[in-house]
Amino acid sequence: MTLGDAGDGSHCHNYDSRNELLLSLFLGYQALAAKDREADAATTEAVHKMLTNEQINLIWTGVPYDPTGYGEEARGFIGMLDQYRLNLKIIPQSFHQGEDPLTPEQKIRFAELERTVFHRQAIVVQHLPANLFNERFRGRITIGRTMFETDRIPRDWVGRCNLMDAIWVPCHYNVETFAGSGVLRQKLRVVPGGVDQNAFHPAAPPLEPKQKGFVFLSVFGWFDHKGWDLLLTAYCTEFRPEEDVMLVIKTIDYMYHSTPIEQQIGNFINSLRIPAEAIPKLRIINRSMPGIQMPSLYTGCDAFVLPSRGEAWGRPYLEAMACGLPVIGTRWGGNLEFMNDDNSYLIEIEGLEDVRGNVDMRLYLGHKWARPSLECIRRLMRHVFEHRQEARAKGTRARQDVCQKWTWGHSANVVVSELVKYC
Repeated sequence: MTLGDAGDGSHCHNYDSRNELLLSLFLGYQALAAKDREADAATTEAVHKMLTNEQINLIWTGVPYDPTGYGEEARGFIGMLDQYRLNLKIIPQSFHQGEDPLTPEQKIRFAELERTVFHRQAIVVQHLPANLFNERFRGRITIGRTMFETDRIPRDWVGRCNLMDAIWVPCHYNVETFAGSGVLRQKLRVVPGGVDQNAFHPAAPPLEPKQKGFVFLSVFGWFDHKGWDLLLTAYCTEFRPEEDVMLVIKTIDYMYHSTPIEQQIGNFINSLRIPAEAIPKLRIINRSMPGIQMPSLYTGCDAFVLPSRGEAWGRPYLEAMACGLPVIGTRWGGNLEFMNDDNSYLIEIEGLEDVRGNVDMRLYLGHKWARPSLECIRRLMRHVFEHRQEARAKGTRARQDVCQKWTWGHSANVVVSELVKYC
């Protein structure tokens, strides 16, 4: 398949003027993000100096023991903040069961942090979906850490956010969607997530012997907004079984759908009316996986693809980039905080669309999300498959960007610089 008029082949340009407006807005968000990162780097030394003279009591409540995105982010923040001169206590909550995601070292240290005792009032961070903010659990300052994927937030989130002294969101995109929904803009602060660049590393040994041929990987929870239907359609219509290519989908069903994931995939592929003998190689990993194994899953593959309809952050994109993989992701949402045309392959969108009535996450009803271009997904997957040296170079650039700007160390610096404002 040729790339037609796609220029250098790494972009798709079939969007209309409405999308040009959307993209101009996001370019503006990215410019703000770049400016903020420069300021963060300049304040790192000052933050450490301030902490030598200040003692901060900090309570972090959230789901650090859960095998979820919120859980993974909590573990990242807590692990890095524990290295600062803070009095840190964690109060864990839990909502999802699954394989224990903690390392032995984390289990020991987190248990110690649960037993921290303060002798004066603390700053409290409630790291949860905003509908779970507890207005009765307050500190001398109470901060909400939360995020949302669509073009707005649920109505009942607005009041709960405004009860907090500050709201930390991961991206400038969420500053706009939260403020546009009614959260007071002066309460909103961008505190990005991060990644452990030492664990998520190109040299991590593959989980299994490297598959013959080219392997695409996609990692996501089994939700409609992740665009799994678009991914399967693009892959199954673009590639043939005789081509040396495979798609690996690592997923888990947090919604406990009545129909098993494997059956949903089979039913969907049947709906494409592609003969079974014409389906390219596909592997499904439907289980939780210890976090320590995830880098090895990435490094056993050649490229990452996720045509999401909306992300507040997009942690798997960042993990794949840290592992040096070329990444294909949607040109819309919070992932544009760290993804750009230099370090990623961005899927154009055909505008925004209303969330349909049969969506699995009912709180999205009445919202809009992106409509990624199916043709663009196909073109980019084909391009990465056929231009492997270029793709590897882009993956190398992505890794460099992550190490320079998007580690947990960078994230913790932002957190601490926010906390010292209250000293």
